[in-house]
Amino acid sequence: MLIGIGIGRGADLRPGVMRSPRSSGPDGFHPGALWLAATVPVLATLLLVVRLAT
Repeated sequence: MLIGIGIGRGADLRPGVMRSPRSSGPDGFHPGALWLAATVPVLATLLLVVRLAT
């Protein structure tokens, strides 16, 4: 049996009901998580450079 894995779109809406156009990303998108994912490797690299320089 095939099972789709992904972000999905949630339950189907009733006919005539639309999703809010205000959302800037798919369901489950969180800008803070994006910043965290970008910041952690940079911070780890900086700590490594400081450690190697001393």
